[in-house]
Amino acid sequence: MRKLFIFSILITSIFIASQELDKEYLDSLPDEIREDILNRAESKADEEKKVYRSIDVTSEVQKFNTFGQREEIRNLDEDLFGSDFFDTMQTSFMPINVPNLDDSYVLGFGDVLNIHIIGQSDSNDTYQLNRDGSISLPEIGKLYLAGLSLSDATELIRSKVSQTFIQTKTFITLTNIRDVAVLVSGDAFNPGVYTVNGSSNILHALSVAGGINEHGSYRSISLIRDNKVIDTLDLYDILIEGKFLAKERLRNGDIIFVNPRMNIVIVDGAFKRPNKFELLDGQFLSEAIEYANGLTPDADFKNITLNRIIDASIKSLPIGNVSQFSNLLAKDGDRVFVRKHSFRSVKIDGSILKPGTYLMSEGDNVFDLIDKAGGYSSNAYPYGAVYTNEKAREIREMASEKLYNEFVDSLIGLIEGSSSGELDIAPLISMAQELKNAEPNGRISINLLEEDSIESNLFVQDKDYLYIPELTNNVFIFGEVSNDGAVAYLEGADLNYYLERSAGIKDSADNDSIYILFPDGTTKQVSKRKNLFANQDVRVQIYPGSVIFVPRRINNSVANRMTAQAYATILGNIGVSLASLSVLND
Repeated sequence: MRKLFIFSILITSIFIASQELDKEYLDSLPDEIREDILNRAESKADEEKKVYRSIDVTSEVQKFNTFGQREEIRNLDEDLFGSDFFDTMQTSFMPINVPNLDDSYVLGFGDVLNIHIIGQSDSNDTYQLNRDGSISLPEIGKLYLAGLSLSDATELIRSKVSQTFIQTKTFITLTNIRDVAVLVSGDAFNPGVYTVNGSSNILHALSVAGGINEHGSYRSISLIRDNKVIDTLDLYDILIEGKFLAKERLRNGDIIFVNPRMNIVIVDGAFKRPNKFELLDGQFLSEAIEYANGLTPDADFKNITLNRIIDASIKSLPIGNVSQFSNLLAKDGDRVFVRKHSFRSVKIDGSILKPGTYLMSEGDNVFDLIDKAGGYSSNAYPYGAVYTNEKAREIREMASEKLYNEFVDSLIGLIEGSSSGELDIAPLISMAQELKNAEPNGRISINLLEEDSIESNLFVQDKDYLYIPELTNNVFIFGEVSNDGAVAYLEGADLNYYLERSAGIKDSADNDSIYILFPDGTTKQVSKRKNLFANQDVRVQIYPGSVIFVPRRINNSVANRMTAQAYATILGNIGVSLASLSVLND
């Protein structure tokens, strides 16, 4: 009952907030704008509510801490080269009993042979090796096979059968393999005793034990039998060289011991495979570079650094050439860093002799890009250049979203404070739709007319785009004019000339806020009203390709303030291509 009461209060509060907005205005709005207004009104109501927090937060903190510890261990483990090797291997604890067809396999107790004799005395039977390592064949007797390779055991059986029976053929097949129990110890992920089949090797035993923990070595894994190390596995032989050199099969009672990690060296920067590698005692740092597949083409050979722990502090040792690493023994904690040249992929298009995508060096500016592309074509219009930057696009996208939300909030205030018919809301709704649908382009205003301008220090960044348009002979006029569209450019003509060429402005036009978008992307707000001194604004210089926009007059001071920044934003998001200008043709 209490939950129902609280739910009723919430629904009622939302309903009341919605009722504060004039219903007639709301019904007249486009669906998407009406939905945004209601959502903003509801969110503002929610912000005013008090928020009470539960006292019992122990479990959440504990979950966070536990997860954080796991994440730290996982990342630490993944950092070492090869640490993900066992993630894709089978980790079942059940033995995999698959017959081994390798003649070098050594037989032992539990192995099963199928012996098929054809000739004087036909037979086809299976025989399991007894605890004493023997099998018993009819009319032949015991044959001791334990410790013999499959090849040697086959020869022995055939020899005994041929001595007993005349004109016979014998076929021997290993049909089942014995299981062996081995101990996986040291810095294994899950040390313990495991049962594997008799054809297994060190790698198989490590896989069922989950691999190596964060302290274990990937370079030194020992196979111990009768208290002697009879084989050693170096996983880098597999991971880097593609060679599996540890082929000794496991026997009952064997110990697989994962030794502690040795010298951990980080190779970072301009390497084809930057990573954290483990180096053996006596290895040189040049071998770590080989493990990293060498240097990338963009390596900066003048910026090579070796950081080494000396006397409990990190020292930066000067390295003049990569060849020096061939004479430097690796030490635990070494960090080799080779700086990358910061090349940038930049695209240039339009009225340029060699448009395309170019790789630019750090410190190159837009003029370097133009030179690399062969310079301008004969009909190029550098003043109208469109230069876009990814970071600028992200910033403009956030600013546009913030402006739209503020615009909607102001619109809510106007609707709440106005009586029906008192305010013509249609231009504001149209503007809200333009703000919502405007696609931020990340354009940066640049001046390419002077090479010693501030743009000479505008360094290109990755994914930048420069478009050089062709010279246009038109000026574009939109908004509250009698005949919007393109007007032929006349050198020296002022704003009045182009307005008159468009058959003049309408009575509904706002003479105080006429906007001009210049070809370089800058926007200027001018007034057509005359004052006591002079009508300076209408004499502003108009360039080919400029856009003149005459907005509709709104008889509300709050609405006028709202529209100023909105118009500048909308105009700033167009101009990348003249085809985009049709959005203002309302």
